Amino acid sequence: MELNIGAVQKLASPAPFGLVSVRTPEGRTNLMALSWWMFASNHPPMLAVALSKKGLSGELIEKNKEFGLSLVDESLKEAAFACGTCSGRKVDKAAQFGIELKAPEIIKTPLVAESKAALECRLVSVTDASDHNLFLAEIVAAHCREELNQLYAWDGYKRLDSIKK
Repeated sequence: MELNIGAVQKLASPAPFGLVSVRTPEGRTNLMALSWWMFASNHPPMLAVALSKKGLSGELIEKNKEFGLSLVDESLKEAAFACGTCSGRKVDKAAQFGIELKAPEIIKTPLVAESKAALECRLVSVTDASDHNLFLAEIVAAHCREELNQLYAWDGYKRLDSIKK
């Protein structure tokens, strides 16, 4: 049976969900909903994120050479989902959806306060991946709050929810 990519993505659910944060030239923090990320190395710790070539976040990451990845708590389910429904070119998502940001330790880009894990990342390279770019970054700081419940993308990115234990 032949499947289209959307059907395969649905079968691969759940996918770990996060919000990418990156600074704009005006000094605000843009947030982008993301499930296309993975760890890429242990020594040094690195991760890879795949971003559409059309989006604001990729442009800003290339300019700033850094970004945050926050694996947000289930309390942000509606707000985090809303971040994937509009463009940061038109909306200050953190302000619009009431997402509290916190100061980073090493990079200049704020992170999402209510996160099970929040990673501070410095860009290493960008690779063309057809309609996306693959950003490889070194994790320069990591923050964890084990008591929080991380969100996952379910049903091919149709909904967000935690995994209940």
